[in-house]
Amino acid sequence: MLMPIYQPVDGSRHRLMVAWSVDGVLADGRAFRVSIDPGFIFDGASIPRFLWRVCGHPMEAPRVAAALAHDWLYSAHVCDRATADAIYRAICEMVGMGFIRRDTEYYALRLCGSAAWRSHGVADITFARSHGRLELDF
Repeated sequence: MLMPIYQPVDGSRHRLMVAWSVDGVLADGRAFRVSIDPGFIFDGASIPRFLWRVCGHPMEAPRVAAALAHDWLYSAHVCDRATADAIYRAICEMVGMGFIRRDTEYYALRLCGSAAWRSHGVADITFARSHGRLELDF
């Protein structure tokens, strides 16, 4: 899998510069493909700054691939939240993230991600949907 190519927009947000996609398989056996078009703006993994020394930087490679897909899925609302979180976990595994770190981040998403999921309004959803696609069981 190729890492996404992006550039900073401001202190925490980044713009995808080149179309990017990832194919994978979820733990339940469903295949997925996330494709994101240039221009989508994302902020990487939502890790509080005081935890960066423990967890790593939000835009750290190779986590940035999973974070990009997850940010798009949360923005676009093209699947349920549990599926979006499972895709994050699957991509983390694909890029070689160790199971302790991967599962810790996955369970943090499951416990704390609902506010981020609900934070996207119609404009965010419309923008995200115009910049990507999700295919399940293709």
